[in-house]
Amino acid sequence: MTRAVETPVQVVAGPEGRPRRFRWRRRWYAVSRVLDEWTDSGCWWEGEGEKRFFRVETAAGSMLELYRDVSTSGWVLYRVYD
Repeated sequence: MTRAVETPVQVVAGPEGRPRRFRWRRRWYAVSRVLDEWTDSGCWWEGEGEKRFFRVETAAGSMLELYRDVSTSGWVLYRVYD
């Protein structure tokens, strides 16, 4: 089961653009591995831009999805897996 979060987060990414760690609810989480990544073109007809998604596993074993809005370079915690 998953729950949508859609919360802006601070991300430290590696040179390849993949997240290495992120800050959510005043706490830093280390990304142990990227499980999947994909690009979504967004609802372009509504002015939404391209998003680069990453399904990650944290060092504590949690699985989440983050995305980077390509037009703004802002990061969002999109989904948390229970």
